[in-house]
Amino acid sequence: MATKAQYFSVLTGVRAIAAYMVFLSHDNPFDSEGPRSLIQNGLFSFFAVLSIGVSVFFVLSGFLITIRYERNLQLSWQWARRYLQNRVARIYPMYFLVTIFTLIGTILNAGYDPSRLWKFYNLKDKIWVVFLNLTFLRGFFDRYRFTMAGQGWSLTVEECFYLSAPLLLLGIRRQWWRILIYPLALLGIGLLLTMVGTQFHDQLFGFFGSIKFMLDWTFFGRCLEFFAGMALALYMRKSTVKAGSGLIITCLGIIWMAVCAGLMAYLERDTQVGAMNMSNYYSFLVRNAILPIGIVLLFWGLLFEQTWLKRLLETKIFDLLGKSSYSFYLIHVGVLDFFLNDFVTKNILGKFIIINFVAIALYKFVEHPMHRILASKK
Repeated sequence: MATKAQYFSVLTGVRAIAAYMVFLSHDNPFDSEGPRSLIQNGLFSFFAVLSIGVSVFFVLSGFLITIRYERNLQLSWQWARRYLQNRVARIYPMYFLVTIFTLIGTILNAGYDPSRLWKFYNLKDKIWVVFLNLTFLRGFFDRYRFTMAGQGWSLTVEECFYLSAPLLLLGIRRQWWRILIYPLALLGIGLLLTMVGTQFHDQLFGFFGSIKFMLDWTFFGRCLEFFAGMALALYMRKSTVKAGSGLIITCLGIIWMAVCAGLMAYLERDTQVGAMNMSNYYSFLVRNAILPIGIVLLFWGLLFEQTWLKRLLETKIFDLLGKSSYSFYLIHVGVLDFFLNDFVTKNILGKFIIINFVAIALYKFVEHPMHRILASKK
């Protein structure tokens, strides 16, 4: 299957930072019910767009899948089955458990339903929602993307990439310039699906319900983030660059990302936060096409520049936090967050620490053991 690829411990640490960015976008420290000053409002908007941590995950997925599988890709059922087995073993067990846990919590207490819609569903709707969630299909439907464990919408995007990656890599391996064409082709497919979805919006439950939905929540609109990571991996294959001192590229990547976040915050300053949607097409351009360049620069700097940030992210504590970041991402909003707010603390730092401890426990005693069992099955 995958060759024994180099383990990039610094990028494992980056996963933790990306998850914490998403956490801060949801538990915004500058959120308040009363009026905010101009500075507070600007900081609130900036923290709100730290959801770009998801973009970091997408670029990282493109990079790691390409590094691990590009050279040993095979057109055989045995290879495909093993590849899919590894992907399912990595993603599905924890997602399944969190989804079921959310379902049980929602049934026991309607106030723990993240979408606040469960109590309005009839039995048929409830079965449909559970099916869409357990099969990763809910991310295609505007009406259901935030049902159950709401943050799981991004796994629909990830699974679309995992399914298409072997074919994309095979085509790129034959002719490298296709990496420039494939994003346009995928965007075209997304636009075609949107044409169908908008014509039958109510009948198809918001399936590809609008162009903005497609650009915001689907693989077809966000594929450039994955391709940016793929391009970095392919370039590294041919590069002879060696690690050295300095921090120019690392700083450039961080500044690039910060400027993109600031620009998005400005463009979306009038957007209703509760809607959880971007409204400005320029925002999509910044996040989907320009931001990934900064993320690639950051990855390059962390991989090839010897900096204090690299050394920090390579420590054992960040390695553990990075490995448990998937569990952290899945549980940081939803039933656990509601429970902490009701019975433990509403303090953001307190919740952050508790959720991290729970995520580490889940990684060590559930996620990692289940992955090893499922990935080793023949």
